Amino acid sequence: MTSDQSQNHILKINLEGHDALTSAIAESDLQQDLEWDKIANLMHVTMKKADGLGLAANQVSVGIRMFTMWGDKTFINPKIIESSKETQLREEGCLSFPNLFLRIPRSKSIVVEYYNVKLEKTVDRFEDLWAQCIQHELEHLDGKLFIDHVSKLKLNMARKKQKKANDTSRR
Repeated sequence: MTSDQSQNHILKINLEGHDALTSAIAESDLQQDLEWDKIANLMHVTMKKADGLGLAANQVSVGIRMFTMWGDKTFINPKIIESSKETQLREEGCLSFPNLFLRIPRSKSIVVEYYNVKLEKTVDRFEDLWAQCIQHELEHLDGKLFIDHVSKLKLNMARKKQKKANDTSRR
């Protein structure tokens, strides 16, 4: 996805440098009369059209503590209540940083407490790719970015690859 493509989604995805990406979102009041299912659906459609695995609310300027994940999963007020000591080192990307991919160490297994789209409290265990995705999206909700996990040297190397991938004159 290039910067120009961001406007082609249902909701506009905030790109690197947007203030919303570094702003933490406080726990949402579940008593608010929001149409949680409609907001989640818009986020799911946006995420899928952008070929993403997950999408945090602040990536689309929605001020609620929520993210969506592939498989039509919606997490409202999510909290990691258990993390494995065993870590994994996988490459990950971010819809707000088109074509930037970094290897980030994350817990291999996590247990998450959250409310689903029907506002039912749920506790689930996630492993591997899904654990990685959830940790990435939760950091978005806390105003943290995946680029903060790597050295300046690694980030600069990845940015060179990103620049080539985003260069439309090469197509």
